[in-house]
Amino acid sequence: MISPAFRDAFRQGDSLVGFQLTSVGPHWAKHLRGIVQFVFIDCEHHCFSREQVAWICGSYAAAQITPLVRVLRPDASLVRAAFDDGAHGVVVPYVETVDQARSVAAAAKLRPIQGTRAAAVVAGQPLDAKTQADSEKHCGGVSLILQIESKVAVDAIEDLIAVPGVDGVLVGPYDLTATLGCLADHSNADFQAAAKRVAQVTRNAGLGAGIYFAESPPKEAMAREWGYNLIIAGCDWTLIKEAMRLR
Repeated sequence: MISPAFRDAFRQGDSLVGFQLTSVGPHWAKHLRGIVQFVFIDCEHHCFSREQVAWICGSYAAAQITPLVRVLRPDASLVRAAFDDGAHGVVVPYVETVDQARSVAAAAKLRPIQGTRAAAVVAGQPLDAKTQADSEKHCGGVSLILQIESKVAVDAIEDLIAVPGVDGVLVGPYDLTATLGCLADHSNADFQAAAKRVAQVTRNAGLGAGIYFAESPPKEAMAREWGYNLIIAGCDWTLIKEAMRLR
């Protein structure tokens, strides 16, 4: 069973910092132990195989670094596969509807139950006590994080995070600015208002709020002021490039 420590820390607002992983190098995990709280394994924009994901998850988990896997799309089968491969948490990109949130929540938090019975649970028909206990034992302390990347999702934030099983959100600033008509402009008033709203609503609901502000400590500080408690501070190769520039 996966420890709920990361999930609980995320939900209660503890400061969590990690980075996006693009490399399958076997020695990274042991050198990063105690430095980052999580690693963000991106299967949406990078070409990891399931076997590679499984090796990465196992390596980082052994180093007490939480492996979070971002799946390709809001698809329940991909969520289940990520957990089968060893993810301790799954990030689901571009969630905009309650139906999407319910589907991935069932996949994350009701395993091994699927299909019609899982759909009935998320619609409000609870499991019997034994089946519920068995499911909780099977799922352990996994985390489910919805990625908020559009104005539609921002407008629906209260309904999305109210879905049982959701532990918090992760804002994707680049895609969000695209839907607001201010691509990559994080100083834009509409973007900042949207990002602040997501953080406020989510944190007030007792859930975690994350954001991806790569390679910009000032923006990370700004995000923390807005209420974000999980920060993706860049990816492996960009952080190496940034460090080399400081030499």
